[in-house]
Amino acid sequence: MLEEPETREKSRIDPSVNSHRPASAKSQDISHVLASTFKDLYTKDIIGKDTLSNLIKTKNGRSSYHDRYVAELQQAHSEYSLRIKEADMLESHIIQARARAAATESQAYERMKEEMGDFYDHQGLLTVKSAFSWCVDKDLLEMNNLISPQDYLTTQKPRVEAPAAMKSNPGKPTIAYAMHVSREPQDDGYTLIPSSKEIVSGMNESDLSLTLESSLDTPNRTKTSRERPNQSKPRPKWKDEPSAKDRAEGWEKLQKLKDRHSFLRNPRFLPPNAQQSCASLVRPRTKVGKTEHVRKEMDEQSSTDDPVFLAKPAVVVFSDYSVGHVYETSLELKNLTSASRTVRVIPPTTPYFSIGLGRFPGEGGVVAPGMSCKYTVRFAPDSLGDYEDFIVVETQAELLLVVPIVARRPPPILTLPRVLNCGSCLIGGVKCVEFLCQNIGLSAGTFCVIPKNQWPASNLRSVARTYFSEQPPFAVSPSLFVLQPGEATVVEVVFFPTTAEKSCQMFTIVCDNCQVKDISIEGLGQLIALELVSISGKTEPPVVGEVHDLTAEHFVRFSPCNPHSGQQKKVIIRNNVHLELPFHWQIMKPNLHPLLPGETPEPSHIQFHLATDDVFHVSPITGVLAPCQEQEFLFTFSPKELKDYHSVCHLVLRDVPQLPPEPSDIGVLQPVRTGSKVSDVIVMEIEVKGSTEPYQVLLEPYAFVIPGEIFICTTTRRQFKMWNHSKTCIFFQWETMSSSSHVIEVEPSNGRIEENECFDFDLILSGGKPDRVVTSLVCHIEHRHEPVTLAVEVSFKGPIVTLSVPSVEFGLLKLREQTQTALLLTNITQLEASWTLMERHSSQQDHEDTQIIVEPCRGVLPPLASCSVDVLFRPQFCQQYETELELTVENGTGCHLSVRADVQSPQVCLLNCELLLSELYVGVPAKATITLFNQTLLPSHFSWMTQLQGKQAELCTASFDPSSGTLGPNASLEITVTFISHSDLELTEVAALCEVQGTNSPLVVGIVASKIKKLSVSYSLPSVCSPPDDESRSTLLLDFGDDVILKRAVTKQLLITNQTAIPAPFTIEAEYFTCHASKPNNQSEKRLTCVKKPLHSFQAKKVEEKAHKEFVSSLLAHGKGAAFFVLPDTGMLGPFETQTVDVTAYTDMWGDLQPTLIPLQMKVTGCPLYFQMTGPRPDDQNQGPITQFGTHVSGGDTVSRSLRINNPTMFDIRMDWETYNIDQNDRKLVDVVVAYGDAFPVKDADGNEVLSGAIRISGGDIQTAWERNKTPGSEGTSNSLQSTTSGEEEEEYVSEDDCEEEETCLYPSPAKKNLLSVHIRPHVGNLSDYPYCITPQQIVIPAKSSGTIHVSFTPLTLSGSGRESRCVGLALGFISLDSEMAACVPGKVGRAQGLDLEPVRIDLLAVVKPAVLLVQMEEDEGVLEFHASAGDLLREESEKLVICEFDITRALKLKNNSEMPLHFRLGTQPPFLVLKPQPRAHTSTSSNPPTGDSQSLVLQPQHIMQVKVAFRCSMSLLNHVDQADEEVYPGVTLIECARGRRKLRFQHYLLIHYSNNSLQTVPLCAHLDLATMRLSSDSINFGFCYVGQTHIIEVSLYSYGAHTYWKSVIDDGDSHVFRVTPDFGLLRSKELQVTSCSQCLQISFTPGEDREFGAIVVIQSPLVKTPVTLQLQGTGSFDEVYRSD
Repeated sequence: MLEEPETREKSRIDPSVNSHRPASAKSQDISHVLASTFKDLYTKDIIGKDTLSNLIKTKNGRSSYHDRYVAELQQAHSEYSLRIKEADMLESHIIQARARAAATESQAYERMKEEMGDFYDHQGLLTVKSAFSWCVDKDLLEMNNLISPQDYLTTQKPRVEAPAAMKSNPGKPTIAYAMHVSREPQDDGYTLIPSSKEIVSGMNESDLSLTLESSLDTPNRTKTSRERPNQSKPRPKWKDEPSAKDRAEGWEKLQKLKDRHSFLRNPRFLPPNAQQSCASLVRPRTKVGKTEHVRKEMDEQSSTDDPVFLAKPAVVVFSDYSVGHVYETSLELKNLTSASRTVRVIPPTTPYFSIGLGRFPGEGGVVAPGMSCKYTVRFAPDSLGDYEDFIVVETQAELLLVVPIVARRPPPILTLPRVLNCGSCLIGGVKCVEFLCQNIGLSAGTFCVIPKNQWPASNLRSVARTYFSEQPPFAVSPSLFVLQPGEATVVEVVFFPTTAEKSCQMFTIVCDNCQVKDISIEGLGQLIALELVSISGKTEPPVVGEVHDLTAEHFVRFSPCNPHSGQQKKVIIRNNVHLELPFHWQIMKPNLHPLLPGETPEPSHIQFHLATDDVFHVSPITGVLAPCQEQEFLFTFSPKELKDYHSVCHLVLRDVPQLPPEPSDIGVLQPVRTGSKVSDVIVMEIEVKGSTEPYQVLLEPYAFVIPGEIFICTTTRRQFKMWNHSKTCIFFQWETMSSSSHVIEVEPSNGRIEENECFDFDLILSGGKPDRVVTSLVCHIEHRHEPVTLAVEVSFKGPIVTLSVPSVEFGLLKLREQTQTALLLTNITQLEASWTLMERHSSQQDHEDTQIIVEPCRGVLPPLASCSVDVLFRPQFCQQYETELELTVENGTGCHLSVRADVQSPQVCLLNCELLLSELYVGVPAKATITLFNQTLLPSHFSWMTQLQGKQAELCTASFDPSSGTLGPNASLEITVTFISHSDLELTEVAALCEVQGTNSPLVVGIVASKIKKLSVSYSLPSVCSPPDDESRSTLLLDFGDDVILKRAVTKQLLITNQTAIPAPFTIEAEYFTCHASKPNNQSEKRLTCVKKPLHSFQAKKVEEKAHKEFVSSLLAHGKGAAFFVLPDTGMLGPFETQTVDVTAYTDMWGDLQPTLIPLQMKVTGCPLYFQMTGPRPDDQNQGPITQFGTHVSGGDTVSRSLRINNPTMFDIRMDWETYNIDQNDRKLVDVVVAYGDAFPVKDADGNEVLSGAIRISGGDIQTAWERNKTPGSEGTSNSLQSTTSGEEEEEYVSEDDCEEEETCLYPSPAKKNLLSVHIRPHVGNLSDYPYCITPQQIVIPAKSSGTIHVSFTPLTLSGSGRESRCVGLALGFISLDSEMAACVPGKVGRAQGLDLEPVRIDLLAVVKPAVLLVQMEEDEGVLEFHASAGDLLREESEKLVICEFDITRALKLKNNSEMPLHFRLGTQPPFLVLKPQPRAHTSTSSNPPTGDSQSLVLQPQHIMQVKVAFRCSMSLLNHVDQADEEVYPGVTLIECARGRRKLRFQHYLLIHYSNNSLQTVPLCAHLDLATMRLSSDSINFGFCYVGQTHIIEVSLYSYGAHTYWKSVIDDGDSHVFRVTPDFGLLRSKELQVTSCSQCLQISFTPGEDREFGAIVVIQSPLVKTPVTLQLQGTGSFDEVYRSD
């Protein structure tokens, strides 16, 4: 059999190219022909398999028509599928038959060529008879109504020679077998159908082998046939030799007969391991002619582990059971040896299983070879759980047979998800959600739903008493239900939230088979939350004081518009709730009630009335607000009247549940609410306002005044525009003015004008007679109450005669003189004009006394002609003559001519006859003016007399400018009078004379002078008016203020005003604080003159500053602490002049100053001391330096800072220091300080108080500080006062009473000190000397010298909170003066000290931080994660598997964000380890390194160190798989993933130990992927198989998680008849992201005997603790039925 394929392969010959070769199945595709012929009927898939499947699934019995239609369609589709399969099978059979026929014909053709020999060139003459009729199945064609070859060919069968003897293969399929038995598999939608090409190829191989085997001896037969030519008629086939099939069947029958007669000897009473004259029932028997090699192989196959008995079944399984019943099954034990055996069965150990008495085939409990004994196994369960036990079978063999007993009921499986999401619901509402729950398991179950906090419960009946299982805010129903396999029910969840938050409750589903499943029910309770997102257009907030609605939250104002027009605004409102909210709008009247600020409206003021004006509209008015989406509303404003509108739009939500009542204190669960009260709620009020304005129409021009005149019977056009400045378009209609004489109209007369546009019009005028027309044209505007009018003013004219001059001016005439002039009259029209020129008289008397004569006075002028007229004037008296000449034109327009003449005589007068002088000063000239007027047109000459007239003329003098001159016609002249009074008496009798030439009497001017004043000077301040002279000194006070900063020059101004016109010199000087120095500018100028080269601006500024300092020092050189510099101190005060005097105060000591010349007052504040490190601070003198100690580790050493204080004054200053701690949570506002005596007494170096009543006197003289400063050696610094107790020193102490008289003569004694003083000041902090402290606490800074203090900080010791602590504090230095002279000068200066004076402040700041490093990882999850696969532990080296440990390394960075170096050590626990850190910056060792081991690390501030942490993976880690559930090792967790994946999670910490014994941890987490193997089937049953034939079944070996190596071992049973291919390998996925893979295993079964075989395949892996087993079972049989050909 092994050589047969090679023979077939060699004998395969392709057909000749000249013969026809059948096409393949694909080449015979005629679908394109059918598609082109039948078109859509063939190509359109009317009802496919998927459509039918969907229709069957939707068949639910509700519609009988649908069910009947689906049933008929299913039947039709089944018949169609059957027909298609038959047609495909028939087509495949014809193609295969053609292929076999072509091969047969090709072989026959080759044989013919060999026989022809030399006639090979005539191959075209060779023909081969077709063999198609013998290759095709006639019955199959006739059954399908097709024509067979026998229908059109003769029935003569070809002559076939007898084939040579050959060894046939009984298992090889024949042609008839392929035609009758072979069928293509049915398309069930799941199984892969082999292509027809594979079937054809297989059949070709079979056919070729059969044909070639019978044709090997063809040439010999051919020669034989030639030798016997008489034999022409072939013999029938049944007379020839049998066919191959008959020979195979005969051979099988012969073999069976031989096997039946091959008996074994009786091996009774022989041990199982004996090999003498015995054979095995499970190993195949060998023939007698076996060689020695075969016998040795059989001996090697025998083993001591051969089973004696075989258990059927191998595992006793109970799968379907219930409580209270007893179940039985049979266990058969078959003797597999060749000898009779006894057996002993040990019953199960648990009370749930029992075994009955055995039934043996014979007596005595002996089981013959091949026979079986049976036992009854009973099972009585008390619950629906799983049970396991075993039965032990003892025989003569050493090994025991263990039969497992398993009672495992397939659990019910519910489709209910673990998380039931109820969605969102409003607070106070009830939401019911239904979930479909189906039992997709294989067994029924009773389920109980209870809250998780009630499980476990002793009795489920007591828990599930109600239909609902309630755990607020959820309730589940039904709480108890039963589901059969495939049955479903609806689980209803009721959600009734009471708070606006996400609710989640756990419920437990308990099954009656002791299985428990937890489900989580989630829901979101929400309040109504609407948000006004935006309002289109310009947003105008309410104006201050504008009346608005009491409850409206939003405001929308429409811009003014015209009546009967509309405006729209888009308002977008967002629904922030995950629910749909039905709504509708209501337009209401506003609630207008005035409220005071902060006042709440009363409920009685809020009323709801629908708006009746119907001008505001909202679209859409009703609808539903989508969840978490924006809704756009259109607000429309359509006014109809000219007024203001005001309404409120209410957004009302429908069916809003009421809020639940507050929960009571009694913890009783409320019953499930089936519903809640709902109502309509107003959720948003939008106040809307709109105003209207009239239509704005403007005419340009608004009136027509046509200049001149228009001739009669002519048409004139004028253009104008009409502007529409309204908010909308307008419609207009013009009226026409039509009379008997004139016509005025506008074109076009009507139309439309858009907003902010203009329209052009034509005004048409036509006159009928000379006339002046003044009228208005009316234009009506739609919806406008008042029409628009266009004023028109026009004149129509006839003939016109004009004069050459408009008037006649005769000028100035003397009385009785005559004059004459000529006038020219012109006709400027084309018409003839009859004219008349006469004087116009008001009465008959005027006509008689006329002085004007016109010659000629009338006439006729031709068109465009002219004539001359003479006018004569004869005056009769002095007068101003005026008259009018009237030119009249008949039927035309004339004119008027004015005539003027002035007849006068000379005359001069004074406009003011008296000169009043009110403000006069003795000896000061005063000026005034008088006016001369010439009343005529004649020139007049005048002259003034130098001597005054009157009784008081000697007390004064006067002069006139000009003293003489000539006045022109009607001219006026101003005369300047200079008057000087030599006395302060009132002058009333003084006069001056003026003579006019040609007059009879002179002009007289009276002079009156009153209030003649003397010299008067006043003093004032710039902001105060000048007081009277008598009160100026008593009320004037030059106050420099109470907040004059020390060493800062303050300038005040003093105004000196001369109240008279008399000049006066002045001199100003301070009284006590005198100073004598030149101006600083003069000194700087003198310095600059000495410099040859020009200085830089910066150098010049330095020189000026130095000169200014020297100037100030010279002013304060007297040592009084202050100096007032007056500039200017002398000068001349002019008439009525106000001169400003700058008084500048320079100070170097504080105190209250009060000089006494001009009252001055100044209070100087500040501190003269300054710190060396900051220098003088003019702006903030009491603020010392901010001393920052930086950042220190908790519990560190004390840090100290030295501060130097300079005293630039002339006095010794003592400072007392106190330190305070500032607490941010301190709510204290003020401090009350009570002092007895001096608040800060003088202390010695030991802190003891020195006697306060003693004054230190050296040599009996009082020595001031500025005098001591001049002594040598006084420049040294003094830190504290020295207490003198020895009596041997030369200095002595005298009490204040003894030297009181001596001090009185120098400086008056100050006020007595208070015995008890109370001071209230703002709270600055808590007085404490920890952590800040200043030494010495009392220090004296000598005059013109300095002192040093030391500020120390001791870091706090932080608690375990781990947070940094900011130590904020301050130090106050209180200033005191020990010298009485420096403290007070009565009446001049007084200086506060101690608590009365603002202290010097030093801000103290330090930070105490715990030792913490910033951990930086690549991920921001805060955990350093490792991922490893257990498959990497196995490596293949030299074709062997080697276990190698490996490390997964991850890096992290440690950054020191603090301002201090940190000392630390690193550590962790296995399987993690720390590699050597790699600092990124140079780490320098500190001066005081911390104590510790050699692994201590130092990280400088703002430096980064890289640390590598490794996860070491080894085989020992896999031991945690079984221990993870018991939690023996903390930090190790076994994680079950989807699809059977498993992984181990290791959780530890990276420990950072700091030098101050603090600890910081970094979480470490490692995931180790485990390997998991699974077979697609747990057992394989080959069934009955023919002995000697191999049957193969494929199973899939799946691997999840890590890749792994595996090998298979067949442990027990009949291992020689089973084989696994391959038996080892590697399971690894080719894709990176896919963690599962599979491998196909072929399990072969070759039975050797007629019996049952069984074995267990164990698949082992080094990475999988529990191997995978596969139960194999098969039965050998000699029945021909199970033989596969």
